Amino acid sequence: MIRFRSPLLAAAVVAAISMLVATARSVAEDEQPLIKLLQSDAPKAEKAITCKKLAVWGSAKAVPALAALLPDPELSSWARIALEAIPDASAGKALRDAMDKVKGRTLIGVVNSLAVRRDVDAVDGLIQLMRGSDPEVASAAAAGLGRIGNEAATAALRQSLADAPGTVRSAVAEGCILCAEKLLAGGHADEAGKLYAAVRAADVPKQRVVEATRGAILAQGTDGVPLLIEQLNSDDKVMVALGLTTAREL
Repeated sequence: MIRFRSPLLAAAVVAAISMLVATARSVAEDEQPLIKLLQSDAPKAEKAITCKKLAVWGSAKAVPALAALLPDPELSSWARIALEAIPDASAGKALRDAMDKVKGRTLIGVVNSLAVRRDVDAVDGLIQLMRGSDPEVASAAAAGLGRIGNEAATAALRQSLADAPGTVRSAVAEGCILCAEKLLAGGHADEAGKLYAAVRAADVPKQRVVEATRGAILAQGTDGVPLLIEQLNSDDKVMVALGLTTAREL
């Protein structure tokens, strides 16, 4: 049992707890009418606003109604706003299940939402999409894998760096760089350096080479000074500018 020396402090704590309980009850009561509206024949504009409200008030109870809207091109993005925000695991499952039900830009949106949630359970599905025939979907999946950045995602991106189609390779390189940044932030500088080096050696757009070069210098710390000097001595103004900005970071 917790005892407070001050009666005023005890009263304040009790009042705060009471307020939290009342708020929780209010949220539960407010959520059900919103769910019923999504399941009704209400205009889509009203449903869109309701999805936005559920991004704040929604719980696992709202997930089925939101999931039903994902195939709708006009409401899918609104439903995703709520599903991205609802912390319950069922929201992630709803988005993963939708990967097999939607196509095109709607699928890209679902992929982006899974990336926002950093959903590690979506990695296998995203790898399949990255290796699929739709370059826009594949690019979104590659970037999404980079944002998730776990071991399986990193391995798949690195493997795809060499054989990905030209239309997708830039996104794969972006994913690799995102994974390398996560490795570096987690104290795995050697692994990050290897991934940056792989991007620099790949046939990728110059912007990706610039990003990977910056990362490679930072990953090596003081050992990256020779690579930094190489950029400063370059005839390429972009690489010189990179060297100057990275020197400040280093």
